Amino acid sequence: MGVLDTAMADTYQIIVLGVHEMRYEDQVTAASLQGLANRTRPSMYLDYGIYDDPQSRKTNEEFLSEELWRDKFREAVGPQDQLNLAAYGSIYPLEKREIGSLEEAVRHFLPLIRGLVVWDPKQEDSINIAVMMSGLDSVLPVSPDHLDWAERFGLPIEQDLRGRWPDRVATYVWALKNLFSRCAPGKVACIEPGWHRPEFVDYVVKERIFTYALSSKGSSQSFKRGFDLLLLCLGGPAWLRNIIYNTGLFQRLKQIFLKAMSTDPEVGLVVAIQKEVALQPGATIFGWHTDRDDEFSFMALLSVNGLRLVPAHLAANFSFHSALPASVPLKQRHVQESEVVLDQEKTYLTFTYSDGDQLMLMNTAQLGGWRRPERGLVPFNWEMQPLLAELAPALLGLYYNSLTPNDCLVAGPSGAGYIIPPLHDNLPDYLVRSAETCEKADINVITSYYPDPPEKVIKQHLQAPPNIIGFLSGYFFLQAKPVRYGGGKVFLCNAWPHLSRVRDSSEEVMVGIKSLVDVPARTPRFIAVHLFAYRTTVTDVYNLVRTLDPDQVRVVRADEFLLLAKKHYAGKQRPE
Repeated sequence: MGVLDTAMADTYQIIVLGVHEMRYEDQVTAASLQGLANRTRPSMYLDYGIYDDPQSRKTNEEFLSEELWRDKFREAVGPQDQLNLAAYGSIYPLEKREIGSLEEAVRHFLPLIRGLVVWDPKQEDSINIAVMMSGLDSVLPVSPDHLDWAERFGLPIEQDLRGRWPDRVATYVWALKNLFSRCAPGKVACIEPGWHRPEFVDYVVKERIFTYALSSKGSSQSFKRGFDLLLLCLGGPAWLRNIIYNTGLFQRLKQIFLKAMSTDPEVGLVVAIQKEVALQPGATIFGWHTDRDDEFSFMALLSVNGLRLVPAHLAANFSFHSALPASVPLKQRHVQESEVVLDQEKTYLTFTYSDGDQLMLMNTAQLGGWRRPERGLVPFNWEMQPLLAELAPALLGLYYNSLTPNDCLVAGPSGAGYIIPPLHDNLPDYLVRSAETCEKADINVITSYYPDPPEKVIKQHLQAPPNIIGFLSGYFFLQAKPVRYGGGKVFLCNAWPHLSRVRDSSEEVMVGIKSLVDVPARTPRFIAVHLFAYRTTVTDVYNLVRTLDPDQVRVVRADEFLLLAKKHYAGKQRPE
């Protein structure tokens, strides 16, 4: 989509429906209706209220406790959907009308609905089937509680899914055979009905995306052996990993552990679906893992199969965000190499805020961080999802419209979509596509997920297209903190945190960083910090920076940081 010309734009007539007090089942129906309504132009917006319910927050609850949420984030986040809509209203010609009920919304958009599809409450995965049918056939998914809508609205019951399938695997086997070929190519979503988070359903319906909720983690001995082999490729001794990757052995091992893990029926079906999706260039999975597996298993399998993840399970109104054009050019001011002056006596420090690849972070103004008064008072790097330049430029435009000189937008892990780089089926192609997408978003720095990859993987990063100036590697580090220079780029591992410190409180984090800075060391020194979004804020960083000696420590943006490191390490065969 292009950039909005407000002088030429028609007024957008928007129906606004509050869903925060609705039960989950009705929220699914509302989100599906929204996807149909926003298919050609922005027409419907949902207000999910404040992110307050611990049960609904449970996908992040291990990180974001109730106490921490109330004390540190709630006020800053606020009613995110209302705030986003207000921001759009100040830019776009919107005419909003609030309505009081789901039934009223259905009646308003009735011409778009061909009929009803009834899911099976006893087989919750049938909700995903109903949602897919909604996108493909313009039917409205409903629970059996709303069978009376057939008569009330004059809508036929096109599909009744009750009693159709005996279990989860049979449900998605049927879907793969009967629905997959009609869905959008190169896209798939994993949305767990058990999370009771319907926010991204609207986008799935709008874009006709194949959707499942299958675990990537099996329990059979064969699966465990295959997974152990995968872990050896990823976390074994450095010398062994270098042999595996340098000799091309990884591709052969990959087939062995995929075959082993596929002996589990549910995991095998995941592999089959992902392999079909991966036939398309830039294959993408949206959503998150199920409640029966974990992030690492989920990420490992999709990376091996050549997909990239857009974490989207908590992200509301994306059918609306994606239907609007960008309000401003997606441009930020970059520090130029000619501006950079290296002081050999300085310690250089840069802070990167995590998890911006997650659409919920983008949708909540970086957990409210973007609205904090300290933003702009200190150099700070904000992870962004660069794919929003293609998926939802209007939302990305809200950030570019309010940039300060100290804000540096960088690509979240591991570029255009989250992957585990050493495990990805075609890392060079992924890096090229990431660079192309980053160029659309005017981003030139990428945070790479894995802290200590094999040398071949580092070299592949250094061969990325020239619009990428470097990489800050590692959400955390384990043992090694590599720095490599080549091809005019720096690959530098974050110096904080160690894995054991990821769950530290913000107070502990600030003390740890201060201690790291104060340790006597040879200069110039480059310390990159990766801040965990569910613990630390830009306010914490601002307060820390005020305590640092500016004669010894200089805090800089990521682009300046990497250009300074480049000046230092250029010409060194093996940077220290």
